[in-house]
Amino acid sequence: MRKIMVVAAAATVLLAACGDDANPAKDAADVAEINAMHDMPPVEALTPESIAYSDVEKFGLTGAGCSFAPDGGIAVVFIGQEEHGYMLQDGKVVEFAPDKGSAALPVTGYEKYDGKEYAVALKVTGEPGEGIPASQYPGSMTVTDSKGRVVYDKTGTLGCGS
Repeated sequence: MRKIMVVAAAATVLLAACGDDANPAKDAADVAEINAMHDMPPVEALTPESIAYSDVEKFGLTGAGCSFAPDGGIAVVFIGQEEHGYMLQDGKVVEFAPDKGSAALPVTGYEKYDGKEYAVALKVTGEPGEGIPASQYPGSMTVTDSKGRVVYDKTGTLGCGS
């Protein structure tokens, strides 16, 4: 009987020592943080590759629509058309479906395109300026990942035509 009482007393002391530092709210927060990291990996920035004219010919990306070139440059990184959108990544064409419920672009195409891994939003932010061809609009392109997080966001030029 004496052994049982000593073991019970030791167990009580050990449990009490654990209980002094225990913080159920902090433990739950730690578990939630670990689960969030598992469910929501860190954002990986996207850098679309320039689509050269040779890529347009090689992959058959011709047709009317609007293309986006970031930062006032002429290197196109997205082509938005009536039935498809295109981006180049790792030397391969990534295809997007237009959201035909979104606003229309100045020439055949839409403001939103959805893909397997990313969604693209194009926006005309103003009118062509003086000295800028009528088919060139100031604009922006935002790409979000499958979790809706922004992975690419640039201003630039939307060149629209056929």
